[in-house]
This record gives sequence, C-alpha cells and structure tokens, in this order.
Amino acid sequence: MVPAMVLCRILTAAVAVSILVGCSGGDPGDDRGDGTPTPPVALDVALDAELGVGAPTGPDYPPETSGLVAEYTVTNNADVAVLVVERRPADITPTIGIPLPDTAESSWVYSDDSGRILVTKEIFATAGADTDSGTAYRAPAVRLEPGESVTGRAFALTPLRRIAPDTDVFVVPGASTLPANARSWSFCVQIAPDPGETGAPTMADHTPDRRLVCSTATDLPPDALAGGS
Repeated sequence: MVPAMVLCRILTAAVAVSILVGCSGGDPGDDRGDGTPTPPVALDVALDAELGVGAPTGPDYPPETSGLVAEYTVTNNADVAVLVVERRPADITPTIGIPLPDTAESSWVYSDDSGRILVTKEIFATAGADTDSGTAYRAPAVRLEPGESVTGRAFALTPLRRIAPDTDVFVVPGASTLPANARSWSFCVQIAPDPGETGAPTMADHTPDRRLVCSTATDLPPDALAGGS
C-alpha cells in the first residue's frame, strides 16, 4: 500500500463493496449473430477503500498541496480475468487553469445525479456516431486473474474543480459544474471482463460490460468546494 495520508484525518471510511457485473446498466453484451444480445458476464469484484484527506505522493504537486485521498484495494473473486482502470487517461484530460499532473493517482472529479462528488478512474463512453474519430479512447489498466488483488491511490486537489473530458465527445454524468451544496463524496473505479486484447492492458471506450465500482459515500471536508467550479 502507498504511504498513509499525512494531513488531518477528519474523514476516514473503510468500506468493502462487491459488485456483480451484468446485473444492470453499463454497456450491452455483444450480439450473438441472430439479433439476440449476449448476456453480460457476471463478475464478483470487491472494492475495499479508505477515504480521507491528505497530500499527493511524488514531486508533481507543490509542497503543502492537499486534497481528497482514496487508498483502495480491488480484489477479483470471479472465475475470469478482469481489467481495472489504473488512472485518468492523460490524452483526454481537459485544461482547467490549474496543473493536472499525469500520475498513478490521477482521477476524474464530477458529480452524479444526486449531487454526490465522485472521484473516479474510468474511461467514458463516447457521445455518439458524430463523435467517432475512428480511434479508440483508452485508459491504462491492470489485469487481475481470479483471486488476485491490486492496490492503488487516488488524489483530487482541493478546492475541488470539476475534472471531466469534453462533453461534446464523451458521456459524463451529472451537472456541468460541481454542486455548491455537495456534502459527500465517493471513490469509484471502472472494471470489466478482460476481452483478451494483446499488448499492455487498457480499458477502451468500447470494452464490453464496463462498470463503475463505488465506495460508500463519506462527508466532504470543510471548504472542499470553496473556489471550485
């Protein structure tokens, strides 16, 4: 596990969440060839996350930088290999007026329809045929065989800013700005059955049966949204 959070730990929440992929939502399965969709693959994947406040690791941010931190473990309890997104894809990260280093902790920040802040590692679906550039969008990922686990860390600079890709190209949930009255946040990571592509593991915008696994929500720290957008 990466270094512990170093600032005041007024927010801590250790949670374990399991998800059965294929129960609802997400991308549909492939067509069988007779017009009948293939049922999504059922997975049993657990997320164990500790949410709090702290500093980023490494030299990419200035000293005294602080923000939301999630330290987490993803465990594959299924009988098939799965992919787990490792970080925010650097090539579709927006320009928002502050530095957004590309590190293993890089995460998206947006709100869901309930107004909860989500700090996520995922690749979004494209908005439709008009946005098809002929090139797949991909996020770095880790391949987990049955029974394997991976640990990771996510960081979101405070005051929080909405960090999301171009909504003319990608489908991003929630409002176009972070809600000023948000009171809670969760960490989410995207998983999918391994489609067996060659090369380094990645999650693509077309990878079948992608799902977000999210932690239980915990309270935002005071002034987490002050000056954000």
